[in-house]
Amino acid sequence: MFWFDFHWQIQSILNSVWYPLNMLLIVVAGGIAYLGYRQPVYAVGATIILLPTYLFRSSIYFLPFTFLETCIIAMFSGWLLAAIVQKKLRRTEPPYIYRWPIILLLGGATIGLVISPTFTNAAGLWKAYFVEPILFLIVFKEVIKNDADKRTLLWALGISSLTVSLLAIYQKFTGFAIAEPVWTNEASRRVTAFFTSPNAVGLYLGPTIALYSGWLLSEWRNVQATILKSLILVLALLAVLFTVSHGTWLGLLAAAAVLSYFGWNKKKTVLVTLILIIITLVVPPLRQQVLPIITFQDHAGQNRITLLQTSWQYLTAHPSHFLFGAGILGFSELHQQTREPLLTEPLLYPHNIIFNFWLETGLVGLVGIIWLLSKFFGRSISKISTVTANRFLILGVLTAMVVILVHGLVDVPYFKNDLAVLFWIMVGLSK
Repeated sequence: MFWFDFHWQIQSILNSVWYPLNMLLIVVAGGIAYLGYRQPVYAVGATIILLPTYLFRSSIYFLPFTFLETCIIAMFSGWLLAAIVQKKLRRTEPPYIYRWPIILLLGGATIGLVISPTFTNAAGLWKAYFVEPILFLIVFKEVIKNDADKRTLLWALGISSLTVSLLAIYQKFTGFAIAEPVWTNEASRRVTAFFTSPNAVGLYLGPTIALYSGWLLSEWRNVQATILKSLILVLALLAVLFTVSHGTWLGLLAAAAVLSYFGWNKKKTVLVTLILIIITLVVPPLRQQVLPIITFQDHAGQNRITLLQTSWQYLTAHPSHFLFGAGILGFSELHQQTREPLLTEPLLYPHNIIFNFWLETGLVGLVGIIWLLSKFFGRSISKISTVTANRFLILGVLTAMVVILVHGLVDVPYFKNDLAVLFWIMVGLSK
């Protein structure tokens, strides 16, 4: 049976229907397994809608798992059974373009599990952040047979984002179920939706905003669909605005610049970007607001610099550290030993995408993720230059990854159940 890891106001509501809700979850998992066998594209779509259900938690003996993981396993099991029965496992198409980078990343994660200082907890994260999302990717890329299948999965992501956006907007005006008291003050309120921080909302909604922007431009002639996409976009943008997450804002600005550069006019985009930068530097109110953030002079920026310094000092202290990192959850132990309790909160990761992967998965995993991203961007830019149909959708996928990477310079855009799957959704859409 599952228990719920939410703010107490949400949790009390869920606890009041604990037994029927658990029965419903069992039925849903069974339904996803059935759909995985009969209509796998809908099983994948249902799993995407349920991404936030990683906050429904349980365990089998010492091994924790979430309802989202249950959905992924049910989906994959149903699909695999159908593939075996229908003898579809033998394929004649070329090997998947990301095969070797994925093998390297999974190999690095496995090494990180073996050397982890907390093997049991690390095993739960190893399966939730690497094994199961890659199983999800396998089914995801196999079920997209045509544009209709792709639309089904995009709508599923929009529905999932919509639930997060609506709760976040409701929180802005009511203060309901915001994760920490420090964010509840009406004048400086920051929304958290289902999650534990405002940044988590931005990390979840930012890529979807970029993706939907490209999709909207790609198929704008369908009036009814355009209205629905616009509604999802506007609500997600409002939610991100209410997070006051500078990392998300910066990621979306970078995505807008990339979208304009490839989708509008390269020279004009560069010119407009330079003008905006100059205005920001010249106008005193803007300069006073923006410069401390982008130069890491504010409190959050100083904490980020401390995290980077701690990470680099550990990696360069010994060749084995440089090669293997600290193992899964290893940075958490390191940070706990070195942080100043009055200045820095306990953190699981160094809040930089390079150091996140390096410390958790070693150089092997880091090379894997860099190789994968290089292929992703090379492939996407090549398709944008040569493909006319769905060009803006391809650009939307590209800019979604831009949001992930730019926000990832100061945060953790992968090492969370929903975000790991979201990352592989973008990879799968690039095939």
